[in-house]
Amino acid sequence: MEIRPGILVHTLKELKEALSRLSWAKKVHLDIMDGKFVRNKTIQAQTLKKALPNPRERSSLGPENADIFLGMEFGVHLMAYKPHKYIKTYARLGAKELIIHQEATKKLVETLEEIRLNGMKAGIAFNPETKVDKHALIHADTALIMTVHPGYSGQTMMKAPLRKIAEIRKCNPIISIGVDGGINLKTCRLAAKADWAVASSAVTDAPDPKKAYKELIKRCK
Repeated sequence: MEIRPGILVHTLKELKEALSRLSWAKKVHLDIMDGKFVRNKTIQAQTLKKALPNPRERSSLGPENADIFLGMEFGVHLMAYKPHKYIKTYARLGAKELIIHQEATKKLVETLEEIRLNGMKAGIAFNPETKVDKHALIHADTALIMTVHPGYSGQTMMKAPLRKIAEIRKCNPIISIGVDGGINLKTCRLAAKADWAVASSAVTDAPDPKKAYKELIKRCK
């Protein structure tokens, strides 16, 4: 199972610090919250837009405008209403994946297809109580099972949502399934049937993120 370091920050300074600590990572998972869909509010698309040059222009820019993602691949878990409004922005910023919540839009399938048309993998996040939308899964590349209520890191994993792994796999055998929430050395094996998991507190916030990452990978085998 792949482990993706999670990043939940509120300022550009915090983002740069987190990315510096994760400079060895090939891929990171960025949480974006609007303060409405969930109570917490994190760094927003417009802040990233000011900080990140267009991917097509990065190679010609000086060190002061260098890619703060240090060449690593990043996906966005968007916890915001009307996610279609942000698709082009994240595509231009170079996001490889955009995961949205079905409760955040009245046009889930259309939004997923628009994400794909803009060159990103389209994902659906399922809150602990959210039922699996079988029809929408056909239009998604990724399914993210939340084993905590979204909004804050450091929560205890809820085991019941893990049952959705088999249900989702049955609906779409080729979809990439991730688990997010409470992943650590004690719980990672519970999510072993998924393809990947997000680890924020256990990796990104650890004293030595790289060491914590390696220990988590070893435990998941």
